[in-house]
Amino acid sequence: MKNLLKKHHQIYCVPEDIQGAFAADIQKISENCIEVGVSEKDIEYYKQGEQIESFAVVEDGMLYFKPVVSEINTQNKVLKVSYDKDKYEILQRREYTRVDFEKEFTLTNGEKECVCKCIDICAGGMKFVTSEPLNTAQDYKIEFTLESTIPISCYFKPIRVLPQKGTKQENIISGRFIALKNIDKIAIVQFCFKKSMESTNK
Repeated sequence: MKNLLKKHHQIYCVPEDIQGAFAADIQKISENCIEVGVSEKDIEYYKQGEQIESFAVVEDGMLYFKPVVSEINTQNKVLKVSYDKDKYEILQRREYTRVDFEKEFTLTNGEKECVCKCIDICAGGMKFVTSEPLNTAQDYKIEFTLESTIPISCYFKPIRVLPQKGTKQENIISGRFIALKNIDKIAIVQFCFKKSMESTNK
């Protein structure tokens, strides 16, 4: 794995409580250890000996592995994790681009809230169905949840609006997330990765 990850490579670290998830550049990497800087507000979510999840975008796709927290330096704000260099998975780029996500969520258009039905999702955006006439020149506030009950709130910019076949009342909207918090992006990446793995392992 050392050949896949190098110093300054960005990785995502996700503890059991996803509120402590963060993305950081690798400060140091050896045969089976990685050191990353972590903020004071996030470091409290990590415990020595605890297994976490880590993701990184590499040349071939998305790298996934489960390291163990081996050392926490609270003074220098450094997290050191150890991993088995032979235990990791890579999901090809074409496989983790989007995943099916059939769930209703709320979109705000001015003072009006409307319910939309998501079709699929990726770290950058989503596709959904709505009867609300959306404008590609406008940004809309949206809120949804993944598998947990923690809401993800951001803005959505429509890029493509197509009438749904067989109806004049609904449109299929494709677009991207705007002002998405880093922790929410990590949650979506984690969700999409797991769903993609479930699909490819069927």
